[in-house]
Amino acid sequence: MSLFPLIGAEIYGNAKEYANSEIKFYKYADRITLKKEQLFTLEIDEKGEFGVNVEVDEITYVFGLFGIYHAYFFLEPDGKYELLLPEYVEKSPEDIFNPYFEPEYLHVGIKNLNKTDLNYLIVDFDYYYNRYIDLNFFEIYFEGPEYDVDTFIKNIKAHFEGIDNEYFGSYMNFRIAALKNIATQKKYEPAVVLAYFTRSPVLYDNPAYMDLFNNIYSSYFDKYLISKKGPFLYAVINYGHSITRLRRLLAQERELRNEQFMEMVMLKGLHDAFGNRNLSWLPLLLTLDSLSMSTKYDYHKEIAQNIADDVLTMAENTGAPVFELPDIDENTKSLTDYRGKYIYLQFANTDTYTSQMEFELVKKIYDRYKGACIFLTILTDKDTIKAKKFIEKNKLEWDFLFAPINSPVISMYKVDAYPAYFLIDPYGFLKMSPAPSPAENFESALFRILEAERSGKVH
Repeated sequence: MSLFPLIGAEIYGNAKEYANSEIKFYKYADRITLKKEQLFTLEIDEKGEFGVNVEVDEITYVFGLFGIYHAYFFLEPDGKYELLLPEYVEKSPEDIFNPYFEPEYLHVGIKNLNKTDLNYLIVDFDYYYNRYIDLNFFEIYFEGPEYDVDTFIKNIKAHFEGIDNEYFGSYMNFRIAALKNIATQKKYEPAVVLAYFTRSPVLYDNPAYMDLFNNIYSSYFDKYLISKKGPFLYAVINYGHSITRLRRLLAQERELRNEQFMEMVMLKGLHDAFGNRNLSWLPLLLTLDSLSMSTKYDYHKEIAQNIADDVLTMAENTGAPVFELPDIDENTKSLTDYRGKYIYLQFANTDTYTSQMEFELVKKIYDRYKGACIFLTILTDKDTIKAKKFIEKNKLEWDFLFAPINSPVISMYKVDAYPAYFLIDPYGFLKMSPAPSPAENFESALFRILEAERSGKVH
């Protein structure tokens, strides 16, 4: 039974191991940018009990990030879910500071599912599908079309024969399409697209659909640039910023004649091109804006805005995200308190070897430039008392602030490795994002900037 009378989808359960804690669950705003949107919070009481209602108007993939897990399930409107949370496993220090750490993907247990429930079907399918790929991947990939995947496909379709669930049917079909694409060594991708995407509706929040889409169209514009039609794409984006001409160019590809699907390909192409530097940043942004203004699909406007937000956040010459954090004396300090001079902002943790080594390098630059530049470090140490002793022992004299490892300031500055550096100008704008570390000759870069200002060459 649920704890409370709930409206909409009901989520409840008991997890004594998680007593007196809370777990945030998210959905993806879109599956191109993978921007997270918080959907609900499980507030777990002292007995381990929790209950919440969530209103969703369509089947939604929801996930929580806690410990080593990316724990997910599929939430249906008016569904009832008694969750069975996994045994909690904390991240190790090595995991926390490893920029390449990948969480363990885990389908959250749900009590009393019947065999026709969506979550049961997907768990059942994923077990057989992933096991088959794990056991046969090298043979599938290297033997290619000569390897028999058709028998497995026939058997797994037979296993789910008679299941009348449209979402699951699409999920299974696109996972099978992904297997075929691997087995043919991606040689026939246009045919795969034509068979599975072109004549189908766009399934924005179906992981199987979007995983295959993102795989096929990864860095699409960059690959297009080296094709025979590459010069035309370059001219359309870099000189024309014309979404009409871009549509006309891509419509020459038979599999892209579905307007809605073509726009998704354009959004994916633009998103990935921002990170690959083969097309200029400003023309890409203008083309994205043109698509956003001309599209008739509201969700495409949202995706375009998410791409723009992602690109502009932490871009050079944009405003540095403002924060308020406690200093070494537990006084609250804001980024605005340091306006008026350049700020060399460092994110670090005294428990990491790299941070420890670079503190000595920062110290040397600080001694030479402390009158012309503010040095500011945000520490993510869990043991702040130990961190303060480290600062005192090593005679580090600049300002230190403290933030939890999961603090919003860490995500705002997109810090995924320690130490990380940024240079903020006297007016609060990002001058260098990221900035070089002391070991990467930051001192020379700072000297050039300060000299240019003194000579009046920088305004």
